[in-house]
Amino acid sequence: MSDGSTSARIALNPIQWMASDDGWLDPSKAPAPEQRLSLIKQAGFDAVMAEVPADWAVEKYQAVLDEVGLTLAPGYFVCRSDGRDGKEADVVAGATAVARQHAQLGMTEIGLGLAMGKEARRVLHPAQAYDADESCVEAVTALIAQISDAMLAEGVRPSLHPHVGTWIETEEEGRAVLDALPSSRLGFLPDTGHLVWAGADVGAFVKDYAERIPFVHVKDCRLSVAAEGRAKDWGYQQTVLGGLWAEPGRGELDLTGILGNLPDTFDGWLMVEVDRPDIADPYESAQESARWMQSAFPSQEN
Repeated sequence: MSDGSTSARIALNPIQWMASDDGWLDPSKAPAPEQRLSLIKQAGFDAVMAEVPADWAVEKYQAVLDEVGLTLAPGYFVCRSDGRDGKEADVVAGATAVARQHAQLGMTEIGLGLAMGKEARRVLHPAQAYDADESCVEAVTALIAQISDAMLAEGVRPSLHPHVGTWIETEEEGRAVLDALPSSRLGFLPDTGHLVWAGADVGAFVKDYAERIPFVHVKDCRLSVAAEGRAKDWGYQQTVLGGLWAEPGRGELDLTGILGNLPDTFDGWLMVEVDRPDIADPYESAQESARWMQSAFPSQEN
């Protein structure tokens, strides 16, 4: 991606419609699925993160996408277990069901991250490797291996997504999991904002595992807010409310420099995420995100 143009594809995970006043995400705030998909297309995106609404059949979802004119980028599965709480079997069953939906939609990749609880220790003390626990990382890795095998049986490969506030938060923890499992079983889904917030050298991390990356969460943030939050031991929500997140190009990350570490042959997805919009109106936030991404990462077809 060093020459400016790219064969990568641009997509949106439309979570700016879910941003709540307390700094969290509330899916009930989002417009109904048909309306949301239409707004995404109108805002300038041609692809959206795959997520079948809970009460929809896969066929209905695909029909609405076709009608609106959107294609699908890989979705995301949340692992709600640390591998030591007795919930492993339920998590693997859930992962299998989501992978099966993806396969029905013709997809072969999906993101995989761990859950956050509002009162979890790492949520209360985010981006600090709080209570770092090697045995927990090992247990999570074993569970991820089970999830991977279940998803691969459906024809879908998961990709690890380190995320602030979870047990796989830091670059060191992410590397430990990736190094424990081969690329055939586990890809890598970096999130530019979450990795920077946790203190990672994102460019080096991306470069070292570039061949395992099918898509990237492109997220801008304010490094100054992240640093202040760590220094003052702000909680996750307090840091978010302090102005951490922004639309791509409106924060303080060198996104083009970071993503320049992807190979020139990268043809995966650059998926925009704005956890809390800097532009108050979610639709305008999506419009600005699409405009900036298309300018910063012009398609080789244009």
